[in-house]
Amino acid sequence: MKINILLCDDDKDFLQRISDAVAGQPVPPGASICITKSSNPAEITDRQLSQYHIMFLDIDMDERSGMDIARRVRELHLDTVIVFVTNYPEFSMEGYEVRAFRYLLKQELEQKLANYFRDALAELPRDDKVLRFSASAESFNIPYKDILYLESNQRVIYLYTVKPMQVPDRFYGKMEDLAAELEGDGFLRIQKSYLVNMAYIKKFNYDRVILLDGKELSVSQKRYSQMKVQYLSWKNKNWGNAR
Repeated sequence: MKINILLCDDDKDFLQRISDAVAGQPVPPGASICITKSSNPAEITDRQLSQYHIMFLDIDMDERSGMDIARRVRELHLDTVIVFVTNYPEFSMEGYEVRAFRYLLKQELEQKLANYFRDALAELPRDDKVLRFSASAESFNIPYKDILYLESNQRVIYLYTVKPMQVPDRFYGKMEDLAAELEGDGFLRIQKSYLVNMAYIKKFNYDRVILLDGKELSVSQKRYSQMKVQYLSWKNKNWGNAR
């Protein structure tokens, strides 16, 4: 497996420094890394963005910031692992909007990079996991990462995806079985009828969740406190911070 990594920073000295540091990191057996360096990210096309598995982005660049790139990555529905690189820890809260995986302070490059890179690599195999289901006597697969949420209504499961998919939008099944399969991989059952991919939750309120596409789903208020703890625990583990 070739792991494509994009490094963006308008400070060419630091760009070389982080490139050398990333190049020296160990990778799993059978894998290799291909590093692309860019000090002028305004020139990066959408097609090029789609080729990268991991990005290290300087959040504070003049012409096209790391945040601008990250927003475009998510608009393209790419599941790239994004690590923001910055001199300023106060930027960290902005990353929740684009599901930033980690924040790396430049002054902590040598201390933190190895762990962050290892954790980023650990995220990549999750893309292989798929939900298997049958509809109209045919079998279908859909990657977990492409599922926005699932809704149950009288043993019919309605499938809502992040982008249009060539699969049926409903199938017969039990929400209990789906929850047992998916809750260990970033999904949360917010009430009896809804199983939501936490990666696409924008806001979690006491009575509803708001997804990144603006969709609002009601939450079981009886279990709100327990679910909020689960959600925050998952978010802290997967999105990280600058500490």
